[in-house]
Amino acid sequence: MKITRWNKETAPSLEALRGALAGEGLASYEWSDPAGTVYPVHEHEFAEVRVVVRGKMRIGLPDTDEEIILGPGDRLDLPAHLPHWADVGEEGPVLYLCAAKGNGTSHHHKKGS
Repeated sequence: MKITRWNKETAPSLEALRGALAGEGLASYEWSDPAGTVYPVHEHEFAEVRVVVRGKMRIGLPDTDEEIILGPGDRLDLPAHLPHWADVGEEGPVLYLCAAKGNGTSHHHKKGS
């Protein structure tokens, strides 16, 4: 797992973030979740890249009890088969880009309840 924090003074634009992923050969797609969204513990068959455009989301790793809060411009690279959960706080919705690494196609988990 790798976290890359946004360290520029200006807020990231959707186009700039999408362009950065495209520059790595990654096809990304937008996804948004409203406040209060919860994805229970799950894992993916593929390595996933997630970059927050607006808002915040929390990612948890149950194997290490680690929690990460991603804000605008922050990037998370998750390896395949790493159990994790995600949620969005009550402060508002989050918009992010997702991309799959290593298999040339994009995937996303189903919305949890």
